[in-house]
Amino acid sequence: MEEDRERILRIEIPPCFVAKTAVQPEWTALESLNGWSVIPGTLGLVWDGTIDLSGYARDYKTFYPNGGVVQEGPFSSEIAGGGSIVYYVVSSTPLSDPIEMFAELAVRSAPGFIALFGATVNAQNWNTVLFAESHLLVTNANIIPNPNGIQQTIDVRQSGSLSPTAAEVLYVRKMIVPLVTSQETLGVPSSRIVLPGTMNQEPELEYMMRLARSVELANQV
Repeated sequence: MEEDRERILRIEIPPCFVAKTAVQPEWTALESLNGWSVIPGTLGLVWDGTIDLSGYARDYKTFYPNGGVVQEGPFSSEIAGGGSIVYYVVSSTPLSDPIEMFAELAVRSAPGFIALFGATVNAQNWNTVLFAESHLLVTNANIIPNPNGIQQTIDVRQSGSLSPTAAEVLYVRKMIVPLVTSQETLGVPSSRIVLPGTMNQEPELEYMMRLARSVELANQV
């Protein structure tokens, strides 16, 4: 087996800004979505991206994550809102439809966990969710006045298996779940996910078994 080589995987996520009046059920000012999408029928926002590992896969390399970090820009904002959930996830298999994940988060579950009705969504499980982090945000009541609706983080929770993966692609998503419908604006800062780890060439049998499992899980989605 070759000597371990340290690698840092990183993906950049752009900021976005949307607005509406308090009584409108959907965001109407979408000029600054900036690569994000509105989740149909909700005020939720979603950004999807990928980390390409195909070059390593061609060399029969396995990535061993040893941690995960979310880095964010200056602040989040929400005028006339009741708080929001910000969720980051990195998976070795394709992620579920955004509306399904939105519903999961809204009922206090997440990919890889048991859902409200006793089943996980799609093929996500402990092994496939390599890294995830959720932030619970509310308007900062200590800023008076607070015309921009600057938010503060009151809870951060991290999960994921940090399992080794031989997948060619890692799937990344950031999702915003507003907790009420009265928001007039929602501002999301730029961010990035950083996954330090090592890249190594496994013994052939172990690698083929891991690769076969990755393909099997991806085909279940």
